[in-house]
Order: sequence, then C-alpha cells, then structure tokens
Amino acid sequence: MIDAEALNDLLRRACLIFDARAAHTGGATGSFTTMHINQLADDLLAALDACEATERPYLMEGYRSLSLAADIPPGRSCRQRELLVDVARQGLAYVVTGRREGRPATKGEALALLEHRWTASMLAWADFFPPSLDEVSPSCRCGAVRLGYGRCSSSVQSDENLGPGISVRQCT
Repeated sequence: MIDAEALNDLLRRACLIFDARAAHTGGATGSFTTMHINQLADDLLAALDACEATERPYLMEGYRSLSLAADIPPGRSCRQRELLVDVARQGLAYVVTGRREGRPATKGEALALLEHRWTASMLAWADFFPPSLDEVSPSCRCGAVRLGYGRCSSSVQSDENLGPGISVRQCT
C-alpha cells in the first residue's frame, strides 16, 4: 500500500502547480509546467497499483484529469488546464484526509485540508519554478498570469459534472 508520506508528496506537488497558477503559463515556463503535470500524472498512475480500493476512483480521476491538462498546449485554454489540475488536487485531498481519518473523507474535510495547505501565488511560484523562468511566461489570455506571476482571486463553485464532492476554482 502507498504510504501516507508519498500521498502527501503527491498532494503537495498538485497544490504547488495549482497555487502557483502554473496552468496559466506559456512559452518555456508552460513547457516546464507540462513536464511536471506529466510527472505527477505518471506518479498517480503508479500509486493506483498500491492504493486501497476506496481510494482508486479519486486517484484514477486525478490521473485522467492531469493527462488531459498536459495535452492542452501551454498558453491555450489555461482555465481548463487549471480546472483539471484542481480536480486532481481535490481527489488527492480526499485520499489524504480519508487515510488520516481511517474512513472516507467528507467534502468539507477535504476542502478544509486544501484551505490549510494553500500557498500564496508568489510563494508557490518561487517554490515551483526555477529563478531562470521568472518573468518569461507570456501573459495568459484570461489575465491570471502577468509577467510570470499569478494575480487572481478565486471563488469556489460546485460542478456536479466533475464527480461527487468535487469543487472547482475559477478566475474571477
């Protein structure tokens, strides 16, 4: 069975991609982001073989979402890329919380974990991207990334089409 530390690392990586607004990057920064989204998807796929049956749907949905996000070219459909990364992030939060509690997590518990683990965009950017990629991303079309740094407030909206208990964040 995959250990709690490995699950927490997967969640940390998904949170950094999301919190850094990395899905909104283009150019060399977008290519860096895509590489890391693919690596995270590969690691989720490997975790599927070592997880409990109740965790499998969340990890599988996360893998599918990250695979789709990686297939979207950097600088295009950035909001869609971000939503797909968020699906994986929330699924991992359900798994991490459920594992910690010893029972399936509730939506409120998973979202509370994500709120607790939130990192401001500028700090997440510094943790995720190497300094050589600072300010090289072209601004995204929705305006969430300008000169390589995130600047967007978020609001939580529920979308029943993404699965039970999954919420998404969108730029306002």
